[in-house]
Amino acid sequence: MSTSTDKLVEEPRMEKMVELNGNLLNRERSMSCSCVDRFGDLSKEAIIQAVKDKDLRFLKEDSNKSLLSEKKFSKECIRICVKETRDISLIEEMLDFFLEANDETRRNVTFLIREAITSAVKISGDNLVIGILEYLQANKKMKTLTDTSELLEDAVYAASVEQNSETLNSILRWNQSNRLKKLSAKGKVFSGATNLKINCSSIIHAAKRNDYERVKILFRYGYRLEQRDNMTDPLKKIELFKAMASPAYIISSLENSTEGSTDFFCPVKMCFEFAVEANFRKSTIPEYKREYDEIENRCEEYAISLLEQCEDLGEVETFLQTKHGTNHANYILAILDSRMKFVAHERFQYVLLKKFGIGETEIEDNYHSYTNTLWIDMPWFSRFLHVLKQVPCYFLLFLYPFFYPCVYPSKMKSTPIPWFCKEWRVPLNRAIYTAFSYIIFITLIISYVLEPPVPYIYWVDALLGVFITSYSLRDLGTAFFLWRLEGPNPNERRFKKRYFTFWNNYNITMDILFMIGLIIRSLEYILDGPIVQVAAVEAAGRIFWGVAFTLAIIKTIKIGIASKHFGPIILSINMMMKDVCMFLITFFVIMLAFSCGVSYMFNYLSNGTNTSTHGIFSYFAWVLLQPFRGNPDYDEVTNLPYDPDCLAELAEKSSELNINSIGSCRMETMYNTSCMASRLVSLVPGQIYKNDMYECIISRRLGAENLKTAVVPMWVIYQFLVSVVLLRILIVMMTITYRKIYDNLDTQWKYSRLYLAIQFFDPDSLLPPPFTYLTLLMYLIRMVAKKADMNKIKEGRLKKRESQIPSEYKNLLFAFIDNVKPCPKPERPKGKD
Repeated sequence: MSTSTDKLVEEPRMEKMVELNGNLLNRERSMSCSCVDRFGDLSKEAIIQAVKDKDLRFLKEDSNKSLLSEKKFSKECIRICVKETRDISLIEEMLDFFLEANDETRRNVTFLIREAITSAVKISGDNLVIGILEYLQANKKMKTLTDTSELLEDAVYAASVEQNSETLNSILRWNQSNRLKKLSAKGKVFSGATNLKINCSSIIHAAKRNDYERVKILFRYGYRLEQRDNMTDPLKKIELFKAMASPAYIISSLENSTEGSTDFFCPVKMCFEFAVEANFRKSTIPEYKREYDEIENRCEEYAISLLEQCEDLGEVETFLQTKHGTNHANYILAILDSRMKFVAHERFQYVLLKKFGIGETEIEDNYHSYTNTLWIDMPWFSRFLHVLKQVPCYFLLFLYPFFYPCVYPSKMKSTPIPWFCKEWRVPLNRAIYTAFSYIIFITLIISYVLEPPVPYIYWVDALLGVFITSYSLRDLGTAFFLWRLEGPNPNERRFKKRYFTFWNNYNITMDILFMIGLIIRSLEYILDGPIVQVAAVEAAGRIFWGVAFTLAIIKTIKIGIASKHFGPIILSINMMMKDVCMFLITFFVIMLAFSCGVSYMFNYLSNGTNTSTHGIFSYFAWVLLQPFRGNPDYDEVTNLPYDPDCLAELAEKSSELNINSIGSCRMETMYNTSCMASRLVSLVPGQIYKNDMYECIISRRLGAENLKTAVVPMWVIYQFLVSVVLLRILIVMMTITYRKIYDNLDTQWKYSRLYLAIQFFDPDSLLPPPFTYLTLLMYLIRMVAKKADMNKIKEGRLKKRESQIPSEYKNLLFAFIDNVKPCPKPERPKGKD
């Protein structure tokens, strides 16, 4: 019984064992079949998995070449092989396959090598990158199909994009050593100099992102940037300019230049130059305004970051070069080049206001400041006393030629200096003297307007002539100073931008009007007599001087720039002039359009004589203000008669009649009275109709009523365009302009205040009228003295060139650069396609 039960139990077990063994056999068969299919005809997923498993036997099967011929899929295979395997032998095997498989894969070899290099750089695989480069160098077939130097630059570019300094150094060192080996093999001696690589994509990308570390490495291995004038692609121009203007490239160039070489430059001035150039391109190429605005801001902000490294007042003075007495000082260039943010910085403002204030002079000598109080910190009463103290100093300026050695004493001589000479050297006092001169000038203008009697008019004319010529010479002196500032290679565009500002243009216009009026006034004195009548000349002179007087008095509001309350108003006037000019140009076009159309209509009434349109613009203005009857030639067109009874009544009431009273007697009729009298004689009495008088109508042309009707809608359209559209747009434009100034009020005001004061920092500037000619006399004496000793001058120029950048400024500059390194943008850029 037990044995039978055991058999029953063992039978199902045996069946299960047989079934399990069958399943195992089937699985082994399926696995063997799948192994055959794996290398015979694999899918994309299977090929990628095989690459990850470091099994490249699928490359031997021809059935897989169709998939591997696809550019996108082959790129993915190479990327997976580099990132997952990190085995140079497998990478070389795959590249060899793509090189020899077929024509389609062979065309993609360069692209795949670039992908392999980029992937190796991304995983920081220095050995992989060098291995791939050595493979390219050793494989002759690769050399025939690819440009190894270009692929090397791709590796450098990829390392720059990834900001991987170690990989970048490894690639560049390998390239340098490989080049050295080639020279040694050819029996040549390596001189140590590297071939410069100009405008490569790697350094452009690194410099554009302000990546100082990578730019420094590339610069050390001979990578440089140069401006190309023959570039036609605007995007490439912007990219190159952005790279050259980056603080990272500027600092790298400075650090790699030797101190005594001609390549040494001031990075602050270089930042200013690039900022000015970016500002110019921003205005001339508005399509790329955002890019150039970014370049300008980046240069100026780096200069500000260097300024903020100053720890005391002495360092700020050294950095701004306020004590060197040179025209190329940083503070002068910052003001002239409109670096408003830099100028408005609190450290810049304090030093310049201190330099402008009481007790500050241009010469470092034994004359110490008798007060350290700034002008803006002084109470009003102290300011008033100081201005009164300068009155005698102002009138003693006629002694300037005799005390010139005391004003600017030699360091070798120690001579006593009079107190008024000390006052002459203070920039604030020079500004006060200029204000005194302008007050006298305005007083002369007002006295001239009051028509002084004959004995005094000659004195006023003579003094006005002296002041007018003096102010003209001062404006020419400003132009000469700015032109001299350009150096031996002047930049005309920069000179024009610096000189032709709003106020300088204002002064030039005023000088021209004054000079023309002065010439006409001189002709009156010369030609006046019984033979020649100069009434017309005198009238012309009054016109020019009348306009000039108006401009001269308006100019007095310029002093309000120093005030924080009136400054924005004056600045807004300057900015709004551009809006007004745009409005006038648009208004002129609309006026020309309507004047031509309306004038052509009314010429129909003149029978070809054009009496209705003597002046197209004056006629247009009258007609559109009051259609047809506003025409100044209305009487000639319509020949309106006067009522004789009305005229007789006016003559009885008054012995004198004016044009307005006579105008009330006009008869609003379109008939000629003489014609009507002749018609009355010929017609039957008591039977006069409208048609009988038709020939007496003055218009004499059919359609005249239609013309007058057509003018009304044109007048409506004109008034709508001008009064509603253009004027509203002008108001909005002015509001936006003032809002811009108000939003940036502090910066605008601080900059404008120092721009107004910069003219008084120059010790060689011309004295204010009427003492201007004394300065010219001293210039003449100095010129003669210089010509007497040309050798000393040449030696002095050489010494000046050697000490153009003082060592104290250099040391301070390099210390600031070490503390403030340019930093790249935080966002990650896109890789090279």
